[in-house]
Amino acid sequence: MTFADIGQISHATAALTFLSLLALAAISWQRGAVGAWLIIACAGSVAWSAATAYNFVAGHDVGTLVFVLEIVRTAGWILFLTAVLAHSRGSGGLSFQWRTIIGAIIVLCLALVIVELSGLKNLRNFLPAGSPDPSILGRLILAIAGIMLVENLYRNTRQEHRWGIKLLCLGLGGLFTYDFLMYSDGLLFFQVSADLFAARGVTNALIVPLIAMSVRRNPGWSIDVFVSRHAIFHSATLIGAGLYLLLMAAIGYYLREYGGEWGTVLQTAFLFGAVIFLALVVISGAFRARLKDIISQNFFSHKYDYRDEWLKFISTFSSSEAGLSLPRRVMEGIADIVESPQSAVWAAEGIDKFVLLESWNMSVPQDVQIVDQSFTRFLEEEQTVINLSEAAASRISYPDVTIPQWLRDISRAWLVVPLLHHERLHGFLLLAEPRAPRNVDNEDYVLLTTVGRQAASYLAERASTRALAESQQFDEFNRRFAFVLHDIKNLVSQLSLLVQNAEKHKNNPQFQEDMLETVEESVEKMNALMVRLHAGGKEVAVNAIVVLEPLLQKVINGIVGSKRILSFESDVSGVAVVADRDRLCAVVAHLVDNALEATSEGGRVAVRLTSNGRDAVVEVEDDGIGMEEEFVRNELFRPFRTTKNSGFGIGVYESREFVRELGGRMEVDSARGRGTTIRIRLLAIRSANTIDEGLRGIEVL
Repeated sequence: MTFADIGQISHATAALTFLSLLALAAISWQRGAVGAWLIIACAGSVAWSAATAYNFVAGHDVGTLVFVLEIVRTAGWILFLTAVLAHSRGSGGLSFQWRTIIGAIIVLCLALVIVELSGLKNLRNFLPAGSPDPSILGRLILAIAGIMLVENLYRNTRQEHRWGIKLLCLGLGGLFTYDFLMYSDGLLFFQVSADLFAARGVTNALIVPLIAMSVRRNPGWSIDVFVSRHAIFHSATLIGAGLYLLLMAAIGYYLREYGGEWGTVLQTAFLFGAVIFLALVVISGAFRARLKDIISQNFFSHKYDYRDEWLKFISTFSSSEAGLSLPRRVMEGIADIVESPQSAVWAAEGIDKFVLLESWNMSVPQDVQIVDQSFTRFLEEEQTVINLSEAAASRISYPDVTIPQWLRDISRAWLVVPLLHHERLHGFLLLAEPRAPRNVDNEDYVLLTTVGRQAASYLAERASTRALAESQQFDEFNRRFAFVLHDIKNLVSQLSLLVQNAEKHKNNPQFQEDMLETVEESVEKMNALMVRLHAGGKEVAVNAIVVLEPLLQKVINGIVGSKRILSFESDVSGVAVVADRDRLCAVVAHLVDNALEATSEGGRVAVRLTSNGRDAVVEVEDDGIGMEEEFVRNELFRPFRTTKNSGFGIGVYESREFVRELGGRMEVDSARGRGTTIRIRLLAIRSANTIDEGLRGIEVL
């Protein structure tokens, strides 16, 4: 590689880096004076470095344009530093002395430009022998002025604010210091060193990340520059790896040159070992954690990119693709924030008891643990993290807090994160010490407590969902039991009537036969009711073909002793439905009983069976007192509402639910003073044969 190639690459690199900073600053500029001068300084640096790179490509000597652009570039950075200094002083601005100094620097820059443009750069030919070159001397003075501005900016910035400008001072201080050394050397030897001039582009390019970081740390400069932490991390890794490989290559070269016959072997073995060591370092979790911590503390105003942390955290919580449980995802999501490799989570069970939900790479007690109420009260009221390692080392104290001994005994126990939900302690999370030593402060505690709240809401929602599912299961069981209880009431009434008549007709053989038949039928019904209590009872009970006309006739015949006129009418025959015969019979019987109770002595109750298209229609009509429209709409079908002294209030509700299960519907037509008609509409099939013949001859209407 020739000298011209080195100079070209060096300054082309500077042009690209300053162009990137210029584009970033221009896009993010928010009309501030500091931002405007930064854009001007970057533009001057881009123009100067590009012109210098072209000069090396063309093989020309350093021309007037390059010198003029260099002065413009230097003046731009000096004016940018002046704007930063004025901004740091607030409304007071620069003093008279500083304004005088800046004015003198601007005059010097103009004079140097005039010297270059007017061809007076050969002025030193007319000066006495040994006199310094005016052009080199002027640039040296500008470099000194820049160093002076950097020093004053850093010294006059308050201690708590220096963090925001120290990278800028380091970068621009390095730029002006390099110029000072180069032009001091040139002043001593009456010409600028070609090697120092060629390397100048790379040195200028190295300060660009430092300037970008300072701009990011100072939003008051009205430049909202976003610098990715991932980009900085990977860039730092690549730069470090490159420097390491260069150093190893130099050592390998030394081994080859001075290792004698073993030189090449030593060089090869050494370089192979160096590459393996580098790979081990780069893939090391401890190394990555340490590097991330260093970058966050030294390059950014906050330790965390909260947007990235939150999105990553939520993604870990909500993702279930890996089949991990929610407590496991909670542990991994929070532990990843502080690079902790182990964790465990406990849920509160009462005031002072905690049950382990799950552990991750951590050996912890499995049974329910007891804690002192002061420990729970501290997490709930202070809403902050407890640092167990610092408490054990007596570097921090928690007054009036008794930390459980079983928690202290856990190996590498580090941070206790409260899981707060609606300001109550839902549980806590224990994190183990990270892979690499890490300093934690209030910013870490605030972030961990915040994500702990989010985690608690997920865990509380999971617990509520489980409780709701269990409650729904109990509710379903209770609903079936209520329906069964209603049917048992009817069986009890039937058996009670049988017992009452037994004393009078016990010697009657026909009564005995009827009694046995009734008891047998009751036992079958009770067994069927037990099946309905089972979770699958509903499915078991709806697979029979029921012919409606004989069923309705049986219900009518089973009602005896009534002082009302009860009739049955049917204009169709052979119509059947798919249903549970006993439940359908109980539904019709219940509706008929209600109708009889609603009518006075001598009243009429009619049961009709008709067909309407594809539906079989069962009507129960009475001429009783009727019901108000509002009662029908709001009260009739509500469970556990009854106007009877001995009722459970679920008969009509159960009847409607059963009809709905069959795919039918129940209609009510009632008015006060004119009676009530209840219609049951069910999908009908026509039976050409008896029910014992099964499904043969069945035709959908």
